[in-house]
Amino acid sequence: MKYKLIAVDIDGTLLNPKRELEERTISAARECMKKGAYFVLSSGRMPPALRGIAEKLNVNAPAVCYNGGAVVDLMNNKTLYSTPVPLELAREIALECEHLGLYLHAFVRGSYIAPYYCSLTKGYEQLCGVKATVVNGRISENLFEAPMKLLVLDTPTGAAKAMPILKAKFEGRASLMHSQSHMIECVDINTSKAGALEYLRNLLDVSPEETCAFGDGQNDLDMLKWARFPYVMDNAPDSVKHYSDRFLSAPSNSDYGVARVLEEMLKGE
Repeated sequence: MKYKLIAVDIDGTLLNPKRELEERTISAARECMKKGAYFVLSSGRMPPALRGIAEKLNVNAPAVCYNGGAVVDLMNNKTLYSTPVPLELAREIALECEHLGLYLHAFVRGSYIAPYYCSLTKGYEQLCGVKATVVNGRISENLFEAPMKLLVLDTPTGAAKAMPILKAKFEGRASLMHSQSHMIECVDINTSKAGALEYLRNLLDVSPEETCAFGDGQNDLDMLKWARFPYVMDNAPDSVKHYSDRFLSAPSNSDYGVARVLEEMLKGE
């Protein structure tokens, strides 16, 4: 089979706009696995927010979580690789976000904490399917272990305004990116989907020429650059679609994009 490691982003890529996993996509993924490919979920999500999807697909490989912050075997909840944000740096990032009036979550102990409950909390719970632990206080004062990531939630305009400020403040110490237009992901400077996938590629003994990836967001760029066959969803922003001439095009996630590419690949077998 042409692809031996298929890495797929979740929101905006594998799931349709209603955040549903289509039967056609499940069928295509399972057929690829039957042909010998590893199907890897690669997301900014935490492990509990990926487990249901992994079970529906019957994935045969560990997942990349937290935008590359960890590689986790979802079937036994075993972490194989991780790059958490150092505690003092995480507190500093949280303090800066709080100073800017930004709302954020911190991902610890396999879940996440929220400073207080609001519409942003509710929206994220609906997105990931995991309830927040509300601390009723500042995140900076309630971090007692190195988190896997910090997530800023705002309006698209607010997130766009905050991004250059945070990047300038933490340049060279943390990696910041948009996963969606209203979200800013803050992870360790050594964290990337590409780094986690390279670890997994070696673990699974797959050659670089046999790697494939699907994504739609800014946080997928390093993964797409890493893959030998990088597919960008048609619903991706232009800044992602036109980032590299090497990127290949996949139909929108509203039009079975991942499934259609995999089906065409299977026809060529």
